[in-house]
Amino acid sequence: MEKISIDLHGMRYGEAKIAIENHIIDCVNSNYSHVRIVHGHGTGTLRNLTKEIFDKSKFIGEFYLEHNFIATIGKINY
Repeated sequence: MEKISIDLHGMRYGEAKIAIENHIIDCVNSNYSHVRIVHGHGTGTLRNLTKEIFDKSKFIGEFYLEHNFIATIGKINY
C-alpha cells in the first residue's frame, strides 16, 4: 500500500484546511492509494477538520484513525 503523509502540527485551522485539500489532490495526481494526515491528539480540532474534509471529498472513500489516534488514513477512490 502506497501512502503519503502530511503533518499538521503547528498549523492553524485555515492553513490546515488548505493543506489537507491540496494534499489530497497531490496524492490523487501521484496515483497514491492512500493519504495519511497527522493531526495529533490536542483538542481534536484538526482531527475533526480532517474527518469533515474526508467526508466531503469525492476522492476519499473509507478512512480510519490510526491505532494511536494521532493520524487519519484515507483510501483514495479513482
